[in-house]
Amino acid sequence: MKIYNQLRKLKFMRTLYSGTLAAVIIFLGTYFTGTLGPTEAKVSIQEMKPSLRFICSSTLTATSTILALLLTLLSFSSSTERNIKAEHFDRVKWIARLSTIAFAGAIFLLMFLNLPLKNNDIHLEGFYQTTYYALLIYGALLGGLMISVVLMLYRAAKAIILIYHPNRDADFLFVSQQQREAVEEEKKEQEEQKS
Repeated sequence: MKIYNQLRKLKFMRTLYSGTLAAVIIFLGTYFTGTLGPTEAKVSIQEMKPSLRFICSSTLTATSTILALLLTLLSFSSSTERNIKAEHFDRVKWIARLSTIAFAGAIFLLMFLNLPLKNNDIHLEGFYQTTYYALLIYGALLGGLMISVVLMLYRAAKAIILIYHPNRDADFLFVSQQQREAVEEEKKEQEEQKS
């Protein structure tokens, strides 16, 4: 049972690492196009705003759609005659959790973009440069998070497709009798320890 949990955690971490790698590539791709001084950063922030607004609105649309479609995925999962392994439901839980984080992050960035940054005060020049790189990092993290969510969603959808595919064997997705008995024994031991 411990090996199964470690394998499940490894698959989850692999998805998060993929999203992190994507975020790093997105950031480095924009960073290596050239570093900016304080005055160029101010202009670049103004030029970035429409793109960031588009990314935010796309993220809001995608995450709200994903959260709504998770209900359909769960109804397909619960309509099977056999018990699906907990890994599938944990994946769905993490998809919902990360989608909610991405939704909140997109709203936060959208609200930040509405702040007026056209102050010509000379003392804010360092602020524009810091804000520019912070927006690059934030946008890259949001993109990486969305890639992780989509990869998890792909794996969950793939499992459901395998369950309902007429020519595929999906026994590895279902809980075996031995696993069910092991879980029941574990629950009994936990109840005895609480008593």
